[in-house]
Amino acid sequence: MKLLPRSRTSGLLKALMLGIFLLTVSTLQAQDLPLTGKVTAPGGMPLIGVNVLIEGTSRGAATDVNGNFKLSAPAGATLKFTFVGYLPKEIKVSGNTTLNVTMEEDVQKLNDVVVVGYGTQKKATLTGAITTVDMVDKQGQPLTNISNALQGVPGVFANLSNSQPGVDRSTIRIRGVGTMNNSNPLVLVDGIEYSMDELNPNDIESVTVLKDAAAAIYGSRAANGVLLVTTKKGRGTSRVNYSYYYGIQKPTYLPDIIDDPIAYMRLKNQANINEGKAPEYAEDDIAEYQQGMATDPFTYPANNWYDIALKNGVIKKHDLSVSGSTDKYQYRLSIGYLNRDGVLFGPGNHENKYSLGLNASMNVNERLKVGVTLDGYYRDYTEPFYTNVWQYLSRALPILTDTLQDGRYGNSWLRTLGRNNWENPRMIAYNGLYKKVVQRFLATVFAEYKLPFDITYNIKFGVDKYDGLLSGFTPRMQTFNPKTGAAINWNSPATAPRSTKEDWNNMNIHFYNTLNWQHQFARMHNLSVMLGASYDNFDEDNWATSMYGYLDGTLDAFDAGTVWNATSGNYTRDVLESYFGRLNYDYDGKYLLELSFRSDGSSRFAPEKRWGFFPAASAGWRVDKENFFQSNFFNLLKLRVSAGRMGNQAVALYSYDPTVRLGQDYSFGGTLNSGAAVLDYADPTIHWETTTTYNAGVDVNFWENRMAFTVDAYKRRTTDILRPVNIAAQVGNLGGPKRNVGTVDNTGLEVTLQYRNNIGQLDYSFNGNVSYNKNEVVDLQGEIIYGSGTITKAGLPMESFYVLEAEGIFQTEDEVARHAKQSANTKPGYIKFRDQNNDGIINGDDRVVVNASSMFPKVTYGFGLNLGWKGISLNAAFQGITGVKVLPTANLAYPFNNGANATWEWATDAWTPENRDARLPILTTSTGAIDNFQRSTFWIRDNSYLRMKNIQLGYALPDNWLSKVKISKLSVFVNAQNLLTFSKYKDFDPEAILDQTTVYRYPMLKTFNGGLNVTF
Repeated sequence: MKLLPRSRTSGLLKALMLGIFLLTVSTLQAQDLPLTGKVTAPGGMPLIGVNVLIEGTSRGAATDVNGNFKLSAPAGATLKFTFVGYLPKEIKVSGNTTLNVTMEEDVQKLNDVVVVGYGTQKKATLTGAITTVDMVDKQGQPLTNISNALQGVPGVFANLSNSQPGVDRSTIRIRGVGTMNNSNPLVLVDGIEYSMDELNPNDIESVTVLKDAAAAIYGSRAANGVLLVTTKKGRGTSRVNYSYYYGIQKPTYLPDIIDDPIAYMRLKNQANINEGKAPEYAEDDIAEYQQGMATDPFTYPANNWYDIALKNGVIKKHDLSVSGSTDKYQYRLSIGYLNRDGVLFGPGNHENKYSLGLNASMNVNERLKVGVTLDGYYRDYTEPFYTNVWQYLSRALPILTDTLQDGRYGNSWLRTLGRNNWENPRMIAYNGLYKKVVQRFLATVFAEYKLPFDITYNIKFGVDKYDGLLSGFTPRMQTFNPKTGAAINWNSPATAPRSTKEDWNNMNIHFYNTLNWQHQFARMHNLSVMLGASYDNFDEDNWATSMYGYLDGTLDAFDAGTVWNATSGNYTRDVLESYFGRLNYDYDGKYLLELSFRSDGSSRFAPEKRWGFFPAASAGWRVDKENFFQSNFFNLLKLRVSAGRMGNQAVALYSYDPTVRLGQDYSFGGTLNSGAAVLDYADPTIHWETTTTYNAGVDVNFWENRMAFTVDAYKRRTTDILRPVNIAAQVGNLGGPKRNVGTVDNTGLEVTLQYRNNIGQLDYSFNGNVSYNKNEVVDLQGEIIYGSGTITKAGLPMESFYVLEAEGIFQTEDEVARHAKQSANTKPGYIKFRDQNNDGIINGDDRVVVNASSMFPKVTYGFGLNLGWKGISLNAAFQGITGVKVLPTANLAYPFNNGANATWEWATDAWTPENRDARLPILTTSTGAIDNFQRSTFWIRDNSYLRMKNIQLGYALPDNWLSKVKISKLSVFVNAQNLLTFSKYKDFDPEAILDQTTVYRYPMLKTFNGGLNVTF
């Protein structure tokens, strides 16, 4: 081996040693420092489970039971400390390897403001029963209307019974039903009365629900509760936000109809035989049909009409907004577009919505602030001209031909009782159309001026303009016998083709102004006073007309018709003038008091009865602020009580005056003359319906604010209920007047629980609530109100079921003979009814009360789970009801109703001499053997259900990825709505059937959607 010269060897050795030295120094410099530390609360209490993360990495640790942690981190790194209920904290690693960290409690939630009547208040000092729905929690959900976002809210029952595009909005009830008038709550958008369903859900920041005396500041219209909708405002630096989702919709439940023609005909024959009648379909016809099915599906169809008529619906939504703010101004401008194609075939099943939103304000100077808001929709939707298409669909039979080979609409060559004129669902869905176009805008201007002595003057003026045009046209329709080709006119040639139009032009003007003063005395006493006045004017103008005499269905313009049919129109004006005020006092945030009043004058009552006075008071006690209450476990303990009186003016205009009606012809001198007459008696003394509410509640936050617990107990008594009162026909044969008669109580309890925590980087939270409501009619001055299978009387819930009591099924002729007489047709297999009065006859006198309302559940509840980990989120929300029953009747609820179909359960579960333990009575037609289908406990169904309203999986892309493409935020998500339902009621969707008597309606929908939300 050749050796290097000594000099060169020495040089290389020095270089090698220098490299080793530099590498060692570099390694020592980059080596992690061993860190230890302790994390405590401000009072020195150790915090367990605090997440300690090295910024920019996934390395971290968590504190132990003593609040201690160990971690290695490079010098100069930043440690991020996060813990539920505390503000995040960052500490830079330096030479100090022992860290003592004190985390500050996050009191922001208590300091958050809540929208209340004509202002805001801090959560910590609230004394009323108020719930706020933050719409950020609903982001990405396929909400077509704001009302559909209130399901599962404590004390609120939101029921969506119709998913038809364009009219899919929930019925809202707050703490039960206390009136026989309009039970809808008052809705105000940024302080102005407006329809919440005419708003783009993406423009809404929150919805506040006033449930007790907190609503009394709105006096005359607050008896059913108040919903305060707050629109979004611009905040922070200028930004552009775009969101989009696309979804597929499918029905949740559909009736299990008989779709086998042979099975249908044989079961129908058996039903007739069981009634003692001849079979409806001859055996030769059945044999011919069975043979023809193999070769001629047009003449011998086997149709499942729900399969034919229903398809996947599609929903798409785009939203774009520009927003920002400085200390001088704020602005937010938005546009939105919603497109829906429903699940029913045909053109009458579509919706388009175009929305516009503007919220802007500017500080003109130190004293004056001005602003403007604009919320509006232009929308249109379609539906078949014959809007009861779902009833026709429920009557469609498997033997009904869809279309003939040449495309004409078919009927059936088989004679079927009750079907002289066959309703072909495809013909009805594709021919004839209603289209409604709505333009509605709410524009407001407002100003705030700071006067001397800490007084602030607020003024707001709003204009609500509604324009709606409903246009309808139906051509002449015919169906054809698939065997003979003979035509049947489905609608009358005398009235079809025809065109109709209805137009609404409504203008509502709202004006209010308030004076606000607040001051602190001696650092402990906080006082605020508000006084105000408002004026509301509602003008409604509508007309309708129709035209006949069209040549065909090609042209539908009015000029194309030749025969004018009828025209009608109406104009009304409704005015409300109000004065109101509120005083709030608290001592050191510890003792809380609120007093309010409102005086309303309404044009709906006679001049001497127009004014009503509605006072309210509430108080609270922050026990946790007392010196004697020193606890490291409780973070908040507040007791609340309230009482208030509110009104309801929901009576038709001019009800206090007798109304003269035209068109009341009379005979004079043998000649028929036109005339007018008073047909209804009027009571000029009617006045405000009044609801008095009492509430006691407690709010508790504990365990380092991980848990929050709220309980409210309440009672609402509604007196002087405005309702129609019947009078004897001998008194001029007049209709009864509206009078103040009746008292109804609603008593209930609401419990809400929230829990949040984290395990390392996994954040999780749980929320749940349950509400119980007992409804009872206290007094109707002796009157009993009978409905269709229901009764309303003192001592019972409103509209309790009032039916015969079933006690099984007759098994033998001897059992029938020994029982009280039901009818001459009663036989084994029929339902047996109890003879309540032992008079030997079953009739209406044997009805009993089922102590359950048909209109409102006793218990509503909801719960949800939220998980978050490294930008991945999973959220699920459930909603349910119990303590409510339904009694559906007619098509498909009963078998073979006036020529309609039946469900498969009648083929397997009906009574026969060989199947005496059957669940259902003997098979008959419901129109031919009405004994079995009288309203009775046999047919009442438990309508309780639990539903997964929504589940969403989302992912927010990391900021370091987005910064490279100049995007502030980007998240993607997938949703499932109404995915799972748990209920004993299986015949139809339990939510849709509530307070309904039939199962033929637009079904509830499952929605699967996905989308993105991006901010620039």
